[in-house]
Amino acid sequence: MINRERDTVKMISNNLLFLFLMLFSFLSFSTNPVYFKTIPKVPLEIFINTTNDIFLLKKGMLERYDVDGNFLQNYGSIYINDRTQIISVNGFKTILFSPDYGKIIQLDNRLKEIDVIDALNLGTYIITCVGASYDNNFLWIWDSGNQRLVKLDKDHKPVFTSNTLSLFVGKKINPIQIVESGILLYLVDDRNGIFIFDNQGNYIKNIPIQNTKNLKIIEGKIYYFKDNCIYGYDNMTFVETRYTETPDLKNIQIGKTIIAGMNKDGFVEVWKF
Repeated sequence: MINRERDTVKMISNNLLFLFLMLFSFLSFSTNPVYFKTIPKVPLEIFINTTNDIFLLKKGMLERYDVDGNFLQNYGSIYINDRTQIISVNGFKTILFSPDYGKIIQLDNRLKEIDVIDALNLGTYIITCVGASYDNNFLWIWDSGNQRLVKLDKDHKPVFTSNTLSLFVGKKINPIQIVESGILLYLVDDRNGIFIFDNQGNYIKNIPIQNTKNLKIIEGKIYYFKDNCIYGYDNMTFVETRYTETPDLKNIQIGKTIIAGMNKDGFVEVWKF
């Protein structure tokens, strides 16, 4: 009889915990975004980092704006084009990867050039995607030819090389984004979903959600843009949430307190929570 009562109490407690987590997941992003400002620029790409800096990529130029859409700095390079990737974990460093030129450009917190790495000199890798460690001390590269994650130190030497992940997970991976946040590393593949590793490169699991892009990790929760809407995914409850109040913008980027995207005229709109 006592054991049965204990089981009942345990079941009720578990259900209450699940409902609390569901409610917390909903409330953590429940405020509807409100239009704040239009930046009258037509960029090739937009990016927001974890400190709410807004980056606009144009041919030959990267521009940086603050959370209120005020211009801060720019950086010009012949290596910047429409396929250039913007990588910025925080406000201390910004990295550009230009696959067409095989260049990895590292910039400081004022967009001053630290160095330009020739990807062809790093080894026999076929690099298709680049990420940065959370402390800015390492680079992550995806070697498409060998289907491996490689971690490079400040001297551009490999300190970790994974196994051939396509054999391990049973499918070929083509990441479009590598994000390290805390103790976890995320590979975003718009066809095969989100692959999660620890920050040493050891594979943990796959979340099979397709068509995701512009992934951000905010307070431990995964946010991304998919099918013209913002979505969230809670790793604790395994629940995907679609936010119906998403503004009518293209290529939305998500920050901690803002979102930005391109309107019908191609200009950048900043919305705040």
